[in-house]
Amino acid sequence: MQRKLKTWYLVATIAGIPFMPLGASAVTLQEALIEAYQSNPSLEISRASLRSQDESVVQAGAGKRPSVSLSGVTAYTADIDALSDPANTLRASLDARLVVFDGGRTADAVNAAAYMVYASRENLKASDQSVLLSAATAYLDVRRDQKFLALAQNDVTVIEQQVKAMQDRFAVGAVTRTDVALVEARLAATKTSLAASSGRLALSKEIYRAIVGGEPVNLQAPPALPRLPNSLAEAESIAMREHPSILATRFAEKAAEYDIARARAARLGTVTLGGAMEYTNVPGLLDRVENTQATVSLSGQIPIYNGGVMSSSIRSAAQILESRKATTQNVMRQIRQGTASSWANIRVGRASIVAANLQIEASQIAYNAIKEETRLGSRTTLDLLDAEQDLLAARSNLASAQRDEYVAALNLLSSMGLLTVENLDLGIPVYDPQVNFDAVTSKTSTPFSGSSILDAIGDRWK
Repeated sequence: MQRKLKTWYLVATIAGIPFMPLGASAVTLQEALIEAYQSNPSLEISRASLRSQDESVVQAGAGKRPSVSLSGVTAYTADIDALSDPANTLRASLDARLVVFDGGRTADAVNAAAYMVYASRENLKASDQSVLLSAATAYLDVRRDQKFLALAQNDVTVIEQQVKAMQDRFAVGAVTRTDVALVEARLAATKTSLAASSGRLALSKEIYRAIVGGEPVNLQAPPALPRLPNSLAEAESIAMREHPSILATRFAEKAAEYDIARARAARLGTVTLGGAMEYTNVPGLLDRVENTQATVSLSGQIPIYNGGVMSSSIRSAAQILESRKATTQNVMRQIRQGTASSWANIRVGRASIVAANLQIEASQIAYNAIKEETRLGSRTTLDLLDAEQDLLAARSNLASAQRDEYVAALNLLSSMGLLTVENLDLGIPVYDPQVNFDAVTSKTSTPFSGSSILDAIGDRWK
């Protein structure tokens, strides 16, 4: 059911970029997202952290696996007051131990580690979303700043033509020196804006390179926005169910519950089966002593008093559980807030696009009229320059609004947990954490390897 919802909401996804007759150097949004997913170092950091977490399941299960150790000692002894020859003593032993009962501590430890593995997997999904969102935002920022730069360059070109025309008219006495100064001052201001726009574009490109890894060359227009939920309540419902950060905190809660059980199980004691084989070779004054012994033992231990450590461990584990429960509530509130903010930003962006288009239309009409009136002498040069600035501002507002609406939509998808490689249908292999987990757990034959537990957890949260 959830997959159907995901598909329904992403009919027009970013992967639906139409093929266009572009140059070989053109970059689409889909290609930028693919490059970021495959090369961004922050994702490799998260993946390595997850692989490290996989090892905790193996380590937790070691409590119910046999342990075998080999020890030996050789000594050279010489009695300087005796006439006997120096003696070489050799002792070697092979010891094996197997915990046959530990009150369930090992099983609880494996369960806790397995839930933390799943929490780490969800955190990796959150990292994936963060990188994809950052890459898409950087892509759109570069395109927006390129539009700003183009508008600023066009403005400089127009005003340079006006300066030349004004100087020609001044030469024949048609305008005053003040008119020329006004246009020259506006030209200097537009060149300042051009320099600022160039700087912003350079910064956006550097951010793009840092996140995506490639060069922002000939970035193509993004596709149509993906289809979004019909209401904020629907978006929030999906977010509470799908967002990986929420799922990660819930898994961490479950791990804390098993940590409490493990701390309580420490009171039940331990039963250990042991075995040893010892070889001794001691030279004597008359005869050499050589002996081999084998021992099998069954030992038990129940703690009576250990200074309050066990009680303190239980209380500590309980407080960790409370902390993780509060963390879950805090993350849910943050996700809900982010969803609502993105929803509002989409509405603002759409309204801004409508307003900017109306502003451009009105500013263009006003500019054309004032330009003609200036030519006829009924308007001043300052009026024309102001009209040009109004038109430039309207076009800049449209570029910003279009970028803001698209970014808000991507943020909404991220808040719902749907900004993933699969849902965007990027057509590339997704990192599979199960491969490493199977590799490390297959090296042990214990029933507490964690695979069955992970399968059960996965079935529960599907």
